[in-house]
Amino acid sequence: MKFWLSPAFCDTAHFTGLARAAEEHGYEGIAIPDHLFHPVELSSPYPYTPDGSRYWSRHTHWPEPWVAIAAMAAVTKRLRFTTNIYVAPARDLLTVANQVATAAYLSQGTMAGHHRVALGVGPGWSKDEFIATGQAFAKRGARLDEMLVALRQLWTGEVVEIAGPNFTLPACSITPTPNDPIPVYVGGVSDIAINRAARNDGWIGIYHTVDEVKSIMERLRTAREAAGTLNRPFRAMLAVLAEPTPEMCAQLEAWGVTDLLNAPWMTDIKAMTPPGPSLAEMTDALAGFAERYVKG
Repeated sequence: MKFWLSPAFCDTAHFTGLARAAEEHGYEGIAIPDHLFHPVELSSPYPYTPDGSRYWSRHTHWPEPWVAIAAMAAVTKRLRFTTNIYVAPARDLLTVANQVATAAYLSQGTMAGHHRVALGVGPGWSKDEFIATGQAFAKRGARLDEMLVALRQLWTGEVVEIAGPNFTLPACSITPTPNDPIPVYVGGVSDIAINRAARNDGWIGIYHTVDEVKSIMERLRTAREAAGTLNRPFRAMLAVLAEPTPEMCAQLEAWGVTDLLNAPWMTDIKAMTPPGPSLAEMTDALAGFAERYVKG
């Protein structure tokens, strides 16, 4: 089992320190969350609380993910990076293509290197983000599907021409692009999201009970069978609401889980209330967790 760190709600100034500590203690990677801004009133409810309210304040940091990833890649050599999740259809195609490709290229370290970046993506839940960026909230799923096809073409660095209902580009190319393809992990538990993940390189979730994990993994396998992608590498990443003992990890791996997300310092509301825990508190918690589970 591979372990990934989630720095959600942390002070952005701590990210590079957390990245160094995560690499030192054997973590596989870091997954960065994404929101564009803090609307005072929500036009659509937050889907992960009973009453639809957010459990963070307007002072909580939501940094631009690809800037953060580039900074962390610059101070590490092995650590991988993804987003959990990036609301790509709220942006325009070329912005997404260039930001992700540049972060991946920088993570190579050298022109001949191999990059350490994946795009964790979803259609998003916040209508306000689409209103603010001038994109159609109702078309976000269709925009995402079309965008993913176009991104894979643009990331080759070759000249491409895009002509679709949502995106149109004349013959063009972008630089820089990384040497290797950029994996795409899809978030969400709806049937549409599961099927979208099955067509791509992986699925990325939030926190789930053990029973929920078993059900999700069964659905993913069925969807991958239908999509004809069972013979391709596939990453399934989430946080599980259970202690990641060797026995638990073996069971999760048997179901198809490849990676577990965690934030070892996230023990009470202080961890989600600015200024939050110090870097020393977080790295101590990270080291303790790694000693118990990651290196064991």
